[in-house]
Amino acid sequence: MSATLTWFSSGLGTKTGTTSATLIADMATLVTSKAADANFKWEVASSNSSTTPLYLVLKRKNASAGRILYVVWTSTPAANNAAILDATPTLNALFCAFFPSGNVDTPSNLAAASGTIMGVDTAAVEVSAAASVSTIYAASTQPFYFDSTEAVAFFFQNPGSSAIYLTAAGYILVDAADAEYAGVLSTGQTILATHAGIPAWVSTTLLAGSSAAPTIRTNYGAANRTYFCAYAASGLWANQGVGAADVLTDTAATKAYFAPVQLLGQTKGEGFALKLRQMAQGPGVTVAFSAYSTTGPVIAARAANCQTAGGNGILWMTNFKI
Repeated sequence: MSATLTWFSSGLGTKTGTTSATLIADMATLVTSKAADANFKWEVASSNSSTTPLYLVLKRKNASAGRILYVVWTSTPAANNAAILDATPTLNALFCAFFPSGNVDTPSNLAAASGTIMGVDTAAVEVSAAASVSTIYAASTQPFYFDSTEAVAFFFQNPGSSAIYLTAAGYILVDAADAEYAGVLSTGQTILATHAGIPAWVSTTLLAGSSAAPTIRTNYGAANRTYFCAYAASGLWANQGVGAADVLTDTAATKAYFAPVQLLGQTKGEGFALKLRQMAQGPGVTVAFSAYSTTGPVIAARAANCQTAGGNGILWMTNFKI
């Protein structure tokens, strides 16, 4: 059975540019700003924002095994390391991989056909589909992230716009028995209310490293499998503003409700084997980073949305199981 995660939000980070180099640098700066905050469990292990491939590696502050790798190739590598790539990586796109047993701080062999990347690459989850830096880090877009003991979720959004982009890694998936699984998630397109920020199902085989549709990648059931949002909710129950017609709130009783994001893979007959771990579809909001609390100031859920005006169809990070 999975442990219950507690997510903490960084708030908006500083933006210094729109290039691949500034994206990596700004992500590193934001994580480092939380180095002294005990609520945040991950820290920068290493980063490189000067020469290709650009990268940022996160590790837990308690020095336990597990590494999250964000990487951008700005020129074609000499070869594609089969530990994380199925195809030549799209250039100037943000990729994310997860190494559950990784135990070194600086990656190796990111431009080689083989070789260990993060010390121990056993059960590593290959990179998710490409998220173009020019799209996810355009002018006025800023980073923010959510941190927990077993996963990190980075978001990119302009506070004046509803468009949000997401990359998450760690133990972000659970099955029907509530067992957790390692995975990576990236949206290379605008997060839509239709899918609460999760890639929509496609039948196409997606190669790790390609610029194909956004995906969730995991080793659940077999190595290197892809999963997607099973149900669209745009214009329906998950895309309503708070009010009498909203099924996700009861203002008279001061209650809010949250629904799981169920996932569907590409294996015939498997059904809805997985869902996102403590990431949910929830009520609309009218301000940035809206939160719902239980008793007193204890935050139970926070919206992953920095738009000043709020919005509907928001992905929520919950501090309880869905």
